[in-house]
Amino acid sequence: MKWIVFLRIVVSYALTIYYNVKFMLLFLLAFIFKRNTRFWVVKDRPTPPKTLQDPKWGAHKYISVNGVKLHYVEKGDQNKPLMLFVHGFPEFWYSWRHQILEFSKDYWCVAVDMRGYADSEKPEGLDAYKIDNMVDDLRALVKALERDQLILVCHDWGAVIGWRYVLRHMDTIQKYVMIGAPAFEVYRVIASREWDQFRKGWYIHFFRGPYIPEMMLRARDLSVFSAMKSDYTTPEDIEAFKYTFAKPKALTYPINYYRANNSHTPSIRSKPVKYAPGLFLLGEKEEYISMSTGPAMEKAYPNLTYKLVPGATHFAQQDKPVLVNEMMRNFLAAHK
Repeated sequence: MKWIVFLRIVVSYALTIYYNVKFMLLFLLAFIFKRNTRFWVVKDRPTPPKTLQDPKWGAHKYISVNGVKLHYVEKGDQNKPLMLFVHGFPEFWYSWRHQILEFSKDYWCVAVDMRGYADSEKPEGLDAYKIDNMVDDLRALVKALERDQLILVCHDWGAVIGWRYVLRHMDTIQKYVMIGAPAFEVYRVIASREWDQFRKGWYIHFFRGPYIPEMMLRARDLSVFSAMKSDYTTPEDIEAFKYTFAKPKALTYPINYYRANNSHTPSIRSKPVKYAPGLFLLGEKEEYISMSTGPAMEKAYPNLTYKLVPGATHFAQQDKPVLVNEMMRNFLAAHK
């Protein structure tokens, strides 16, 4: 078994070198032949878009937990059940805007900026971004909000952290919804056996390299965020993401989540005896995660239901919010 782990580590490092050299060469060729000096320029954005300060999303607050200061947006009656939203990469609290408006009618909605993101504190050093630190952030946040129970809703990297939270702190969860990413343990197995997931996960290896990933994401004035365009995403929404991630090192700390964790991150050995009801959603047009992770997660996590979101991409809660909200509503109603 040790030689298999060693081989995986060697392959992982080799792919990291390959993808970073590949993009570095592409940047060099673009500069030599196109002479596009604007390629590297990120527009100065001194003023936040009005939508980020719109009171309809809720109140902006800060709280110090687990040694870091976190920013979050809250909306709804604090006497109602807590629904905690955990964003993915490259996102922040604003990616839950559609869900905040919908579910704050019946829940106390809290959308947090994870450490290293947006207006939350950004610790230095890779060790600060190991997955268990973020799990501890969430546990400390729930305690600081003076709640014993919560409904946990996570996307992408937030879901990776969320699955670990489920295993470690199931006693605090009433129900949970994960979107767009399986648990480390399941991803590791499927990526090692299935070409589709291995191919779709190329960016994970790429992001572990230095400097080049930030350069790629900042290219053409952060054009990567244009991928979030949909019928429910306005130009001002895109500008909100660009404003947030145009700040100095605003992409470095989020990318450190990839650099500090890999497929060899230790698994959870002890698991809950009883699992709360869970819902796992993948977009029908998912670009990064294999559909086979859905049934695999159902087998790995008892009391979990897997569903596809028709027509949705990886950012399902943003590009198909009506469908996602409806699926969440139906799930919550079925498990009162």
